[in-house]
Amino acid sequence: MNGQMSKYNSYMQKDYTPVDVNSLPYFVDMKAMREYAKEKGVSISALTDSEKEKFTKVNTTSKIASNL
Repeated sequence: MNGQMSKYNSYMQKDYTPVDVNSLPYFVDMKAMREYAKEKGVSISALTDSEKEKFTKVNTTSKIASNL
């Protein structure tokens, strides 16, 4: 067995659990952000951080966000 197959088998043996959406500290309204960028005629990556923050909402059910 070569090194690449060994790494693959090691990766496949790991247990992963899905991320619970309610554990995320913030939500981003990507659809609204995309539409805003389209109206301005720029890509999302060209928006400033302050413009992007307009579409970020704190998840009040998250323990992490409540500690911020």
